Amino acid sequence: MSNLKPVNGNVILRPIENEEETIGNIIIPDMGQELPDIGEVVSVSELYNFNLGEYLPSIVKKGMKVLIPRMGAQKIKVDNQDYWITNQTSILSILEE
Repeated sequence: MSNLKPVNGNVILRPIENEEETIGNIIIPDMGQELPDIGEVVSVSELYNFNLGEYLPSIVKKGMKVLIPRMGAQKIKVDNQDYWITNQTSILSILEE
């Protein structure tokens, strides 16, 4: 990764392609469903809570896989690699294996 460093409670994610569901050799279409995007956390910034006047620890850590809304991130390309930048509060769920 380049010199990307998130600020103000943002997270940088590397997109992970959603796999199509198959049965045998038949691909099952998603029927136009709006599924959330899956990304791997590359970098996390601190989140400042103005009400408390202090920085809060982040729940997400580098290497975690997370779900974000389909249109919930800014898409960028650096050094021919795609990345997403989104706010920590936009993360829907952490995917645990």
